[in-house]
Amino acid sequence: MRTAHPARRKRSRSPGRPSVQAEGDVRSALLDAASKLFLKHGFDRVTARQIATAAGTTPAMIHYYFTNKLGLFRAMLERAIQPMRELLAGQLGQAPGPPVELSALIGMHMQTVAANSWIPAFIVNEVFAEKGRFRATFIRDIASRQLPLVIELLERGKAAGRFRPDLDARLGALSLLALCMFPFISRTVTGPVLGLKLEGEDLVRLIAHTTRLFIAGIEHRTAEPS
Repeated sequence: MRTAHPARRKRSRSPGRPSVQAEGDVRSALLDAASKLFLKHGFDRVTARQIATAAGTTPAMIHYYFTNKLGLFRAMLERAIQPMRELLAGQLGQAPGPPVELSALIGMHMQTVAANSWIPAFIVNEVFAEKGRFRATFIRDIASRQLPLVIELLERGKAAGRFRPDLDARLGALSLLALCMFPFISRTVTGPVLGLKLEGEDLVRLIAHTTRLFIAGIEHRTAEPS
């Protein structure tokens, strides 16, 4: 009786679908390639084929993981902000009352934006612009989910006596967002003028400065310093 050759016993994987081990690598490669190309050329000028080529795969994988280029972009945003969302949820989920660690929130927010330089460019060109095509999507999927958590965090701090009793949590959330985002949105102008690169030691000092500035403005002091 003939014995099958060992190499023939192995079932071949069906075409078009990555192996289990490769799935995470292919998905991450597509996200990384898209972030670099979107930053350099803008969303409209980048094709699915260009992204796939840069990631070392095929356009079919974009459809497999993300449905289309827009789905890929949404996944990029989700991946970038997920750690910050988990930090907020963790603080708010503690009982009976969570410690309001704004320093951790500020640090993570600014480190996230610094590590994903496409985010400020995207916000300026695709959200803030008069006809920003992703404004509605950004409001629905990002802002309307993140800002209420920050507001709740500030409200809890005020109720616990840690923040000023006259603090308007909505305005506080707006100020926090402005302090964390504007340095990166304006870096092409303010960077050369101020000599700041917003990376390495510059980023560390900026985060520390922003944290002190914001917390000093909202913390509750029982007595004014003489």
